[in-house]
Amino acid sequence: MKTFDLSELPFPVAHRLLLGGIAPRPIAFVSTIDNSGNVNLAPFSFFNAFGANPPIVCFSPAYSGKTGAAKDTLLNILETKECTISIVSYDMVHQMSLASAPYERGVDEFIKSGFTTLPSLKVKAPGVAESPFVMEAKLLQHIDFDHKPGSANMLICEVLMIHIREDVINDNGQIDPRAMDQVARMGGQWYSRAAQGLFELSQPSTVKHGFDSIPAEIRTSPYLTGNDLAKLLDVEEIPTIPITSISKETRENRHLRAKELIEHNDIESAWNILLS
Repeated sequence: MKTFDLSELPFPVAHRLLLGGIAPRPIAFVSTIDNSGNVNLAPFSFFNAFGANPPIVCFSPAYSGKTGAAKDTLLNILETKECTISIVSYDMVHQMSLASAPYERGVDEFIKSGFTTLPSLKVKAPGVAESPFVMEAKLLQHIDFDHKPGSANMLICEVLMIHIREDVINDNGQIDPRAMDQVARMGGQWYSRAAQGLFELSQPSTVKHGFDSIPAEIRTSPYLTGNDLAKLLDVEEIPTIPITSISKETRENRHLRAKELIEHNDIESAWNILLS
């Protein structure tokens, strides 16, 4: 591996490494309003949810990497202590990009990017009507890590209201990720689209078997990846049939056949092949 000591790297280099490696990141499309009634709209990818009781989200409108100046979003939310956060879907991504341009303070990005305002119920700032998921939130805490170019401003907010477009809610009352089709930020100019890269992964509800439960002859296989072995563990009981000594060619054949079965989620047959 190539190793980097961030204390020795220029800020722009460290910034690119972090954004390229920590991805995809959800986008907080934040609307704020200052005390004079001027509305601002801007996207931030240093963003996520951090609790549900109370419902907490955090995002960071960092100081400008070029000038060190505070962004309008930060100035507004420190004035009013409130905001809305709209989730960005694929069908609004190009308009979102327009809203991210460095307009002068006081310019309404809703107008510049062609978005429609969604009136809020508990805060003054509007949401983005084109978004499938909009949150109204109040500021709980601001943490300023260092007042210099690129420094983080963590804004910890409590969600007060959520507005969800009805067509993204399925018959079970859950949010359909394909209908939401969120966009996430990668490094550089790259983005990720949820609906084109979806897969399901069950979460263990009880204590599962560990790698130490897999027979060594299988666990040390040069043909099965860590993901393959983990999928093998998705069974109620690990088969206990003893493995007899086999040739290298036979082992390769069995393991490659089992690998194909694992990829098709036929775990029982994979075990039968491996232990036959």
